[in-house]
Amino acid sequence: MDNMTEIYVSKVTASGQVSLPKSLREGLGIGEDYVILEPIGDAILLRKVQSMREEIFEYFEKEAKAKGISKDKVSEFLKKAGPRLLKEMYGVEA
Repeated sequence: MDNMTEIYVSKVTASGQVSLPKSLREGLGIGEDYVILEPIGDAILLRKVQSMREEIFEYFEKEAKAKGISKDKVSEFLKKAGPRLLKEMYGVEA
């Protein structure tokens, strides 16, 4: 993704809000979504919560395949457990 090699500057408002440039939001597919902010040293990693859902699904899918559990069963389980996991892990209501 081309915009990942660019550097962006954004101001933090008095209320702690930061605006993400449109080209960056579009390039990463971020709309009015929740994002995860993870401090790493003197930097902050920002990623979409949806990306985390996909990562969780991929993890469970690989584990289930190794155990002979169908993709449909994994999907069914995650649909039920996903909102609870997001709330427990990130305090996000899905």
